[in-house]
Amino acid sequence: MSAFAPGSLFDNVDKFANSLGYQNLGIIMKLSLVPWDSVDDRDAFIEAITQEQPQGSAPSRKRI
Repeated sequence: MSAFAPGSLFDNVDKFANSLGYQNLGIIMKLSLVPWDSVDDRDAFIEAITQEQPQGSAPSRKRI
């Protein structure tokens, strides 16, 4: 279970900061404010730009 409500601003910041690195604070905050349709969409975007699974306090979804 995630430490934050899935899809909340805090959850988004957590996922983007841990996936992109805290040194990218500007883009982390901008991407965290995007009204993602679902956490799956957000996580797919992170995976597309990093070529890695989203990082953070806990996985948002199960991988099959």
